[in-house]
Amino acid sequence: MRSHATAIALATATALLFWVPAWSAGRGWFPAPLDDVYIHFDFARALATGHPFAWIPGQGYSSGETAPLYAVVLGLGHLVGLHGRLLGLWAALVAVLATASLVRSVRTLAGPPSWTSWLVAIVPLSIAIVDWTLFSGMEVALFAALLGRALVALRVPGVRHERALGGWCALLVLVRPEAALLTAILAFVAAHGVGRRSAIATLVRVGWPGAVATLAVAGANRLFTGDARSAGAQLKLLSSNPYLSDEDRARVLVENLVTFWVKVVRGELSVVPVVLPLLVVVALARRETRRVAAACVMGALGWGLLVSWNGNAPYHDFRYYAPALLLFAIAVALGTTAFGRARGLVAVVVVALLAPRFPAQIRFFHAATANIRDQHVELAERIGRLDGARVLLGDAGVIPYVSGRPAVDALGLGGYRTMPFAHAAVHGEASVLELLERLAPAERPTHLALYPNWFAGISGRFGREIDRVTITNNVIAGGTAKVLYTADWSPFAPPETAGEELDVADVIAEEAHRYAPPLPHGGWTSFEIANDAQGTRRFDGGRAIPDGASESFVVLRAHARGRLRMRVDDAAKRIVAMTSHGTTELALAASSPGRWREATADVGALVPGDVVTLTARDAQYRDFHLWLDD
Repeated sequence: MRSHATAIALATATALLFWVPAWSAGRGWFPAPLDDVYIHFDFARALATGHPFAWIPGQGYSSGETAPLYAVVLGLGHLVGLHGRLLGLWAALVAVLATASLVRSVRTLAGPPSWTSWLVAIVPLSIAIVDWTLFSGMEVALFAALLGRALVALRVPGVRHERALGGWCALLVLVRPEAALLTAILAFVAAHGVGRRSAIATLVRVGWPGAVATLAVAGANRLFTGDARSAGAQLKLLSSNPYLSDEDRARVLVENLVTFWVKVVRGELSVVPVVLPLLVVVALARRETRRVAAACVMGALGWGLLVSWNGNAPYHDFRYYAPALLLFAIAVALGTTAFGRARGLVAVVVVALLAPRFPAQIRFFHAATANIRDQHVELAERIGRLDGARVLLGDAGVIPYVSGRPAVDALGLGGYRTMPFAHAAVHGEASVLELLERLAPAERPTHLALYPNWFAGISGRFGREIDRVTITNNVIAGGTAKVLYTADWSPFAPPETAGEELDVADVIAEEAHRYAPPLPHGGWTSFEIANDAQGTRRFDGGRAIPDGASESFVVLRAHARGRLRMRVDDAAKRIVAMTSHGTTELALAASSPGRWREATADVGALVPGDVVTLTARDAQYRDFHLWLDD
């Protein structure tokens, strides 16, 4: 009991360094420096009220919760009556207890228990940028607790410990999906040196629980959304960005790694060039610590490289890198144990060398908390006073949690039924609008709560400003002003009922027709609002086809005549259609300011499976809509 109390005291003391200065900035709310904290709160509330895996009750399964186990833990607090602001206090308690568990695990790894082993155990808490994330209300504290237990299980060979390690790995995957890589590393280290036959058995024992957990989450995502990836992966990974070439992705990956090195390794861990790497080498050299230290080093390197594939990795105080930094810090702590009775003194030196970074991180925590409270929570409280409001938003956390109003997340992290908003968001505002057009009028948002610098098109063409919240000293929010608009969806048009229709920039229609734009150096989306043949203002999204580039689609129905109609912009010069019958140039209608322009051609009889290819000649054109008439 004494060791538990000591660990809790150390974790609490570290947490209070951040929470006490930031408490006033929260103004009655838990001092959370990230909107994403409240995304977990949203999923936890939905789970506790009988809607598992939903962002908002009644809106169906969402793959936006990449830490389902954390949602379960938070949901337990909601079940016992900790609602609203009180759920933040529950998250704080979870963070303290989880961090205390990590401290006890590191103390166990440090060797024979004594007062000096407690000094070694606090080394992972000496990195201020890690503590920022541990006590932010995010899932990383729970991850740290599970990581500590996994490393303790790894320390001692044996079937019983391997089975325990496999169980901890499965839980790690349910808190962070990147832990699938860490599971593989831990299984490899556990199997090293046990003999060929035993190595295979060890790999299976350690690896299968994490593999099953990974496949279970991916399978559920696939079953309920049609995509095995989480919404976050669809939105944030470099491989999900359709406008990046392989060279672009490699460049951004390197930029993320360099940014991490300059701002974190050299900026936050200023003693890295000498002291910390030396201690890691010592931990790797000693037989007593080599096994765990090797797993920590390989895990840290692999994790850092993996999360650098996330386009958002350098943001939010590098929170995605926190597990890698924890692994590195544990290796450093193990290195101090080589100094015997002096290990406590060495640990104190490490903590003292890193301590100067705490004031800056504490100030940042305070400023970020103030941003979230003064902008997100403030606007959410105002929205909560609007009867019958349904909100389109770009930050999926605070507004639905605090306001209690249903919402649609334009970026797709929240999820709305089976609508692929995360997939649409990476293609641009036009694709997001195309999905909103698909919603029944009663389901469309009545209000927009958006950053105009993020959603200039949607807010400028479909919104009328009625309120805004402006903050100063912005360090974490998407913009200084978050604006509330009433929504006007009157330019949306119903689909045509005759013939076959392909609504370009609508990712659902494009997937059905296996539409192929000229990505990544073309196919950029945009939208316009113009008058149709009846003089009614109509919205349509489309894609740009550069001069000489092509787009194509697959025909779904038989067409005896094959009359092709296109809705294009005024810049189009020549468009050539190619089918199995040959090539045909489309006839372009004369341009008329403020009216939609069409291009038409008879391309011959078509059957399902035929491919139609359209090529721009003499100038770029924008293709907004395609029809095939019988």
